[in-house]
Amino acid sequence: MPKKPQNIIQLFLVVSLGIFCVTLFNFPAYSGEIEDLENQINQTNEELAKKKGILSDIEKKIAEISGSNYSLSQKISLINDEITKLKKSIDSTEADLNKKIAEIEEKQVLLEKKKESIDTFSSDLYIQSRYRMSQFFLSRDSWDGFVEGLFVKKRAITVLRDEVEKINGEFISLAESREALEKQKTELEEQKGDLDKSYALLAAEKAKLQKELNAQIASRTSISSQINKLTSQLSNLQKTLLYTRQGGTSVDPSQVTAGGSDLGSLSTFTSKAPVGSFGVFSIGAYTHRNGMSQWGARARADAGQTYTQIISAYYPTKRITTGVVNIGGTVKNIMTDIDTTTYGELNFEDDYMLRLREIPDDWTQTGSSSLNLKRMNVLKAQAIVARTYAINYTSNGSKAICTNENCQVIGSNKKTGAWATAVKETKGMILTDSSKRVFSAQYAAVHGGWVNTIGWDLVDGSGTKDFTNTWDNKSGVSWTYRSWYRRDYNLSTSTSSSTCYRYPWLSGQEMADIVNAASRLTDIGGSGTSDSRIYPIHDRCHSDGNPYSFTEMRNKSSSKFTKVILAQVSRSSGNTNSIKFVNEDGREITISGSYFKLAYNLRAPGYLSIPQSGFVHIDIQKKL
Repeated sequence: MPKKPQNIIQLFLVVSLGIFCVTLFNFPAYSGEIEDLENQINQTNEELAKKKGILSDIEKKIAEISGSNYSLSQKISLINDEITKLKKSIDSTEADLNKKIAEIEEKQVLLEKKKESIDTFSSDLYIQSRYRMSQFFLSRDSWDGFVEGLFVKKRAITVLRDEVEKINGEFISLAESREALEKQKTELEEQKGDLDKSYALLAAEKAKLQKELNAQIASRTSISSQINKLTSQLSNLQKTLLYTRQGGTSVDPSQVTAGGSDLGSLSTFTSKAPVGSFGVFSIGAYTHRNGMSQWGARARADAGQTYTQIISAYYPTKRITTGVVNIGGTVKNIMTDIDTTTYGELNFEDDYMLRLREIPDDWTQTGSSSLNLKRMNVLKAQAIVARTYAINYTSNGSKAICTNENCQVIGSNKKTGAWATAVKETKGMILTDSSKRVFSAQYAAVHGGWVNTIGWDLVDGSGTKDFTNTWDNKSGVSWTYRSWYRRDYNLSTSTSSSTCYRYPWLSGQEMADIVNAASRLTDIGGSGTSDSRIYPIHDRCHSDGNPYSFTEMRNKSSSKFTKVILAQVSRSSGNTNSIKFVNEDGREITISGSYFKLAYNLRAPGYLSIPQSGFVHIDIQKKL
């Protein structure tokens, strides 16, 4: 049992020491520590919430940018700005967090040192209170030193405690503070992961927009290249030439039938002709443009028209009559026999009509039963028209009929199959007027879309009034629009000699020579026979006569062209009225369609020609 204090001084010392010890080993928990810790956590959460808000704003921004009317370059710039801001925010938050953790670690080290000092002083005071107290009572001389030492140590401990509290700040404990910050750091790492995903989203959007921008740039480059090309091609023009095409003068090359692989087609000219070349295309060729177009009729049949509808379209004022015909005012039965210049007399229905070679056999051999059935209407229409033509030509058997293209082509053998069926199913049918009189009932393979009795043979009556909107063009037949450059019209002829070893297009200089010839013919008038030197220059296929050279032809003409750089055709009602040509120096000349055709057929090199009789209907294309 401890001894009771002997006097008031002893009592004072014991009480003071007890109070000191209680104070030393029971540090209080200050309310400010908790509040600040909560504030720190709230601040961090607020910062993280702010970052989430930034992310949300950025995603909205992306949607806004992607769906806005900004240009692609503006979109990419805006997204780059958002990425930069986001990265700076992440870096700043991470730096602040690392700084706080470092400060706590420093405080932790310092606190440990202070606590060690307090422990040392406390231990020393405790020992003095337990074991040196007896010395205090036994040695009165040591009183001053003892009391002095005791209060110095107590004061040192008080100072250390104040420093600890200062270091400790307002946290409950450094361990808890560190744990809270570590937790915040973990949450921030998770947020950084989300930010990284958003960064990837932004980068992907940027790449997408950049790709679109590159495509636009490539497109712009392509268009610029085309513009530069056109500008270069027109650089020799000293005058701007803008001619308005009206009255059926417009030709859209993209709407022209492909025309097969023959060099005379527009598609081949476009793909093979040198830049700056000119192609003279006849619209309709070996035709009188009267009556039915066989290829137009086929296109009509393919579209579902019956043979009566086809006949009504090409012979609008005529009607179908069966068995009888009005000859010289007398109605008679249709002839039973017909006399031919080649095969003698033939039975009209069962022999002559079956020998007819005017329609290709393969038109009803397509492999499609429905299409074959439709095309039977072409054969039936042809049988009725051919029967009418023969009766009109022979006056119902009064004279013989030729068997070639000058009349109707027939062969030595009778045809069977679809043609025989068409003849049988239309037996005795002819076309007449209201008095049962027959007429010439002409027809041709193709008219070029213009029929003398009806005008444009249009697919769409409300559409463009030009050959591109005609049944002929829709049929796909090459003869409706082509450059003719062979010795004859047989397109199957493929030997070099039949083309005089050249392509069916002209250079700017060659076209200038034709213009000079046309100018010369216009000046002298007539058919050109008064100037026999307007003839193709000598080549591998021409060696006769004394044709003008290019220079001589230029000097003889009033145009004096050197190189044509532009040709503008003016057409109306299925005819070429005139053509405007522009020389390389900007001079212009207008040539009538008839004189250009005459000059072209007389002067053009090789076997180039416009094979039209009684009309001129052409188009001139330039290869750009």
